[in-house]
Formats: sequence, C-alpha cells, structure tokens
Amino acid sequence: MVGTNSSDSNACVAASVAIRAALQVAAERGERVFVVGGVVRDAFMGRAVLDHDLDVVVEGAGIAFAHQLAKALGCSLRVHEPFLTAKLIAPFGAALVDSGVQLDEVDIATAREEVYERPGALPTVRQASIDKDLWRRDFSSNAIALPLECLEGLASKGLAPSELANRAVDPCGGVTDITNKNLRILHPKSFVDDPTRLFRAVRYIVRLSFHFDMQTLAGFLEAVKSGVLSTLSPRRVWNEVLVALDEESPSEVLQEFLQRGLFSHLAIISSGDPAWVFEALQRLEILKAKLGQEIFAEAAKVLLIAGLLRDGREDIARAVHEGNRIIQRAGSVLESDRNPGALRTIPDVAASYCIHCTEELRTLLQGCLSGSAQ
Repeated sequence: MVGTNSSDSNACVAASVAIRAALQVAAERGERVFVVGGVVRDAFMGRAVLDHDLDVVVEGAGIAFAHQLAKALGCSLRVHEPFLTAKLIAPFGAALVDSGVQLDEVDIATAREEVYERPGALPTVRQASIDKDLWRRDFSSNAIALPLECLEGLASKGLAPSELANRAVDPCGGVTDITNKNLRILHPKSFVDDPTRLFRAVRYIVRLSFHFDMQTLAGFLEAVKSGVLSTLSPRRVWNEVLVALDEESPSEVLQEFLQRGLFSHLAIISSGDPAWVFEALQRLEILKAKLGQEIFAEAAKVLLIAGLLRDGREDIARAVHEGNRIIQRAGSVLESDRNPGALRTIPDVAASYCIHCTEELRTLLQGCLSGSAQ
C-alpha cells in the first residue's frame, strides 16, 4: 500500500473506491467479505484506519472473487493457488482516482484453515469459515474480523467506534485482550508451528506496549529453549530483522530480539559486544526524519552487515543472501573512517557516520543530504 493522501498517480486506486468495488462484487456473488488483522486491531485501539494494506478475506471462493474484482478495478492479478490468496496490482483503471489514501495493491484471501506438517514448515491450507480462519491466526488481538462495510463506515465516519464490538466476529476474545493490552496466542504450539511468530510477538510488545499473558510467555520461552528457531532458514530470520527496521524504534525491537534469545541460532547481532551496534542504530534513528524511511532502512541494513563483518561473521553475512555487492559496501563502511572517499551512496555515508562519528563523515553526510534536498 502507498500510505499517502495524494492522488497524483493514476496507477493507484483510492481505498474508498476499492472497498466499494469489493462490496459490489461480494453482493453479486453472494459472499461475505471481511477485514482482519492489524487494521481491525488498530480500529479498536482508536488508531487511524486505512493506513494499512487493504487485506480482504472472502468467506467463499477468494480467488474467483479476486478475478472479478480485478476486472472491476482494471488491474493485474497475481494468484497464489496453494495458499488460496491473490494480489491485485497497479496500475489500476484511470477512472478510479479519488481523494484519500491511495493503494498500489489489494490482497484477497480465502477464509481458510491451516495444517503444519512440521515446525517451521509452510502450512497446507483449505477453505473454511471465517471463524475457523480466525482460530488459525497468531494472536487473539489479530483474530478479529469486521465486515468490510464497517471499514467503509469508519472511514466515512458513518459508523461510530463504539459500535464496532457489536459488529465484530470475535470468537477468540481479541477485543477484551486489546482492552487489557494482552498479547495471547491461540494454541499452545503456536510458536512451534510458526517460529516467525516469536519475532512478531516481540514487535507487538514493543510497538503496542502490550504484555504477554502467562500461557503465551510460557510458550515463548519453551519454543526458544527447544531450539525451534533452528528450523528457520537464515534468510527467514534476516527477513524478520528487515521487517523490524520499519518499526518506530528498530533498535529497541532488535535489542528485545537479542535479549529474548531470538538470535540464539543465527547471531545477526552477537550477545558478546552488542553495544556499538545499538548505539550506531540509535544515532541512525535520530536521522530518520532527514533520511526518509527507505534510505534509513537501507543504511540500517548495511550497518548490521558491517557489524557481522566487524565481528568476523562473514559466513552469516553471506548466509542471509543479500549478495556480494552489499558485503563490499559494508566493508567500505567499516573502513570509511580512514577512506571516506570510497563511499558511493547516501545510505552508506549515513551508516558510516553513525558507526565512526568523525567530523569528516558528518560533513560528508550533511553535503549528501543537502544535495538530495535540492
């Protein structure tokens, strides 16, 4: 999703237009459609809605629904048949431009249930009711569905937030847990079935100021202790790190990852001497407003790989499959206090300054930022 209130590109579709079209398709097909997950959780927390990707769950034939909606919105479609999901992709029809938040994609999923054949494996899915779909999810606070028309009502202020609880599908007690700021898994083996939920749980704890209930904390600790993280490939662990870079305070999230043992099987950050990495990340976070999210995230990625090289863990740097080019850039960043002229991009200059803090690098970064603003 393009999180913007601008409609300067006909490639996108206004969220309001996409919602109305989806409701029309649902009426024609006689199927129920819902929104589930973060947008619903944030609605109950009084946060802004429609600042998320638009994820529509269809109680019925989701892929057929997606084909019909793609035709209505004049866009391309990417189908993931094994997971019963599809993605509508820009460019959308030029006549669909409207004010408000603009989307460059819309996700459609069939209401489904999942079976995990082994820890860390991707699930086998089959069509199911919305209630069963909610029970397969990670945490109770993410297992609440709202009929899509409720999202339209919230956006237009035709539906008061106080009316949400009466309209929600909430078989797992998620509304109560949100009220109590409680993060609760739905199944004892939830973290074993999908170890990436360990990372997600920590991100929610930090971002939302939630706390674990006793069952969830016990499941978390047991999953880490059992070695279930070893079932994840290095790339999947690294992807969780990259997702954390989009959080408001990535350094805090990564510190929690480390302290809670989530790097125990792949030391993206070493517990031996992590202080310099977090100090450099915190300096980078101070610069985020000037750098912008894209440059910030790239600089943080280079910084972390430089940390791996600094600690003699090039094997891990290569295992995450970012490629030789970024490893070379990270090497230049490590040596930039002696040779700043080897730096070639703004993210590398930013990472270098936050690691070395020399006056020469500060001046170079200021020049780069001034030049990019012109």
